[in-house]
Amino acid sequence: RVDRLEADGVIRGYTARIDAAQFGWTTHAVVALYCEGRMAAGDVHSAVAHLPEVEAAYTVAGEASAILHVRARDTAHLEDALERIREAPGVTRTQTQIVLSTLFERPFRTPS
Repeated sequence: RVDRLEADGVIRGYTARIDAAQFGWTTHAVVALYCEGRMAAGDVHSAVAHLPEVEAAYTVAGEASAILHVRARDTAHLEDALERIREAPGVTRTQTQIVLSTLFERPFRTPS
């Protein structure tokens, strides 16, 4: 059954979930990224993928061009990461919300 799920692409891989806080990266933020005009998804990817602080990036419908999940050691580190994000060509501004606590994170489960 698992072999079939892997072959069908339902199971895309296996990973270990690492707790960034164990490495001192205790600050977590959700960042709305605003870009000039109609910046392509590939350009947004190129602008942020190389930054180790960016844990995930999503293009979104709405006012922002993308939403980023960013992790850092502290607010000074976060500020530095945000400055590097804003230096990317095409990025006009960011809007940051710092996560105070994680209520839960849930892996995907098929509805029953």
